[in-house]
Amino acid sequence: MKVQTPIKGEPTAAAKLQRAMNTSFGRPVTAYLTDCYFLTGCCLGITHSHVRNDIHGRFADGHRIRTSQIIEAHRYGEFWLLHTYSGSLYVVVTFREAGGLESLYTMLTILLKGLHPAPPSVH
Repeated sequence: MKVQTPIKGEPTAAAKLQRAMNTSFGRPVTAYLTDCYFLTGCCLGITHSHVRNDIHGRFADGHRIRTSQIIEAHRYGEFWLLHTYSGSLYVVVTFREAGGLESLYTMLTILLKGLHPAPPSVH
């Protein structure tokens, strides 16, 4: 996980991740994501506690993943929740320092206009 120097009064990424993992989101979480960036309707991020983590290292903590297409995104306290076409629920804990949050806003603007960057059949 990329550790940023915290600004006075702001929590560290590790502290935010721990808070997210201790929060109930009303349904099972697929994974917690840090260092997130949004592109073509998907989220690119570093995964933590992924439910599909296996003995071969797939979805292991610290690996970068790309989610399936996001169909809904909303704020939940200090976190963002992402619902994907495949039925997953991801919790965005931190954004990539350079343009991560802005990329989310761009994606949300596109989705609000009724445009979808990739057809569901791609998944």
